[in-house]
Amino acid sequence: MKRQYPPKPKYPPKPEDTPEPEDTKERRRKYTIVKEIAAWQLASGKNRNVSPDNLTSIISGYLGEGLFQEASRAVLTEHTDSVFSVCAIGDDLLASGSDDMTIRICNSSQGGECMQKLTGHTDRVNSVCALGDGQLASGSSDNTIRIWDLNKRGKCVQTLTGHTDSVWSVCALGDGRLASGCNDNSIRIWDLSKEGECVQTLTGHTANVNSVCALGDGCLASGSCDNTIRIWDLSKGGECVQTLSGHTSYVYSVIALGDGRLASGSWDNTIRIWDLSKGGECVQTLTGHTAYVLSVCALGDGRLASGSWDNTIRIWDLSKGGECVQTLTGHTDWVLSVCALGDEQLASGSLDGTVRIWW
Repeated sequence: MKRQYPPKPKYPPKPEDTPEPEDTKERRRKYTIVKEIAAWQLASGKNRNVSPDNLTSIISGYLGEGLFQEASRAVLTEHTDSVFSVCAIGDDLLASGSDDMTIRICNSSQGGECMQKLTGHTDRVNSVCALGDGQLASGSSDNTIRIWDLNKRGKCVQTLTGHTDSVWSVCALGDGRLASGCNDNSIRIWDLSKEGECVQTLTGHTANVNSVCALGDGCLASGSCDNTIRIWDLSKGGECVQTLSGHTSYVYSVIALGDGRLASGSWDNTIRIWDLSKGGECVQTLTGHTAYVLSVCALGDGRLASGSWDNTIRIWDLSKGGECVQTLTGHTDWVLSVCALGDEQLASGSLDGTVRIWW
């Protein structure tokens, strides 16, 4: 069963209909100047401190540390329908899952060249995640999870069945196991070393499970259309050890921040930061998006990216009280997924059918 969406809310004028702010024009002008100077210094050898490896960091130093270009570096148009999920595979490869029922593997360092096209799912691919050693997992609205081996030309090496509705999220647990969240309100844990056997089924959510993420130490987080986040301890038989409440609408994305904190994006247009060491206390609420927050990802250095139904990506600095330090525009429809590509790049997938790479 495909997910039903409510009517799209009204927004302010689209970015292309709105005059470009003066500060954005000035920043774009400065970027062009600095890039030309740095490139000339690199080519001429006039400045030994400039090298191909640090060219980007030099430009960032002039324009503001940790900020992305106002325009995306590459726009990938290989998919023929909406892109629901993007994930990094190592340093250079990017996987994307789409409503066209395929997964594309692209090289983000070579202009987004498509390297492989994976076919086999019979409905929308909602989620993709890297498993390591050249393997990839995908969850689909055909109710299955597939494991792909990129070292074997993208061959599907396992198909996991058991869910009774659309698989909305998959995440690697790091020990040969995989977690999946489903529209059947359940989370399943699969052991890939045992031919993909389902070894645990976690129940407790009262609506669709939209997102799952590994927290380390045998724990897992999940976000649901019941407006809550649950923390599960797999070492205790999958016991729910915490339930985080605060969002006033669907929790669509959860991501571990690596320091005992968790970020969540919701249809209440907000992002919340939770401290699990403080009993799951909400320590920050980030506001600014004008519509549903559909995806969040950690960028490192205390920064966070979010994709929204308002067609934008926002970059937040948690060390500055959750200040929004940049808004990226370019997608012409909902931003369904965002993921970090190394330390200096960001990828996004959209309902407009494109993947964009930002740096």
